Amino acid sequence: MSYGKPLEGVKVVEMSTIVTASLATMMMADQGAEVIKIEQSGIGDPMRYLGTQKGGISSLFANCNRGKKSIDLNLKENSDLEVAKKIISSADVLINNFRPGIMKKLGLDEKDCKELNEKLIYVSINGFGNEGPFSSSPAYDHVVQAMSGATEIQSSDDQPQYIKTLLCDKITAYTVCQSISSALFKREKTGLADRIDLSMLDSAIFFLWPDGMMNHTLLDPDVDNLAPLKKTYSLYKCKDGYISIAALSDVQWFGIFRALGKPEFIENDKFKNTNARSENMVELIELLSKFGTLSTSEAIKKLQAEDVPCAETISLDELMNHPQVEANNLIRTIISQNQGQMRILRYPARFNHEQLVNDKPAPLLGEDKNNILNSL
Repeated sequence: MSYGKPLEGVKVVEMSTIVTASLATMMMADQGAEVIKIEQSGIGDPMRYLGTQKGGISSLFANCNRGKKSIDLNLKENSDLEVAKKIISSADVLINNFRPGIMKKLGLDEKDCKELNEKLIYVSINGFGNEGPFSSSPAYDHVVQAMSGATEIQSSDDQPQYIKTLLCDKITAYTVCQSISSALFKREKTGLADRIDLSMLDSAIFFLWPDGMMNHTLLDPDVDNLAPLKKTYSLYKCKDGYISIAALSDVQWFGIFRALGKPEFIENDKFKNTNARSENMVELIELLSKFGTLSTSEAIKKLQAEDVPCAETISLDELMNHPQVEANNLIRTIISQNQGQMRILRYPARFNHEQLVNDKPAPLLGEDKNNILNSL
């Protein structure tokens, strides 16, 4: 028995560029929401043109906009602004990621939109917050990584490093999606439609905080500051590649010692418990370099025999056909009219054991304009 997708019947209007709002609303589309993306006439979302592309749509845009409808409007023209207002008047959610003040200049701030639709959940995303010295500054992922502490957490030999993916954009998108779901639930219970304000900086720090800021949480002078978790993020070289090992418990570490043929380390005062290992992490990492005498398959076999969490590092090409990914049915191949054969992902969560599949490719600029206009 199919129960339908959880957000069926929810209408979302997106006014945004690049990743944050686009990815958030795509996740909502995956869960059944109708998403109408309002783009600037003639130009559209600049993400359409970033990176690998075919048929006028980049793969980045495709990966953040499947399942949506597109209408292109010039909001500086009164006639197009009125069209946008009609679309908003029947929506459940309006989301934008413009700098503070832009929506007000367009005549689409919260007050304007709530006069059109008092049940509208109004969502505003920006880089740094509505107040403060950076409130009106432009923000992209690279900048927010630097300001949020991500580059220090990722640092190596005291050299700050980027996490080389759109980390803060995507974390903001996930936070937005969850926040909208909470607001929809609240509206269902109380009839009240919230305004949601959210910044990339706040989302990134919130995401990094639990482990990244462990040594900045406890403030009393008698706190024992041990090595941060980032010190455990090392890959270990084998003869023919690298492996990852993630051991937390004594049992798992003792399994590593046995796998390395060093059972005597189990009783070594430097390594016999968590505190001792934390204080001697440098020496412990040196011990793990002994895996360099083994092939990756030999190392994995020995570790798995001891039930130690481990994996061989794999390439992105290998990921596409990895047996566990295939078993999860995560990656699908579809034929897009504009982009040809392409891979897409299903939504990762299953509801009532059912996969949420969304095979509708990202739209061309203004692809659904006539249908949307005819429905108003």
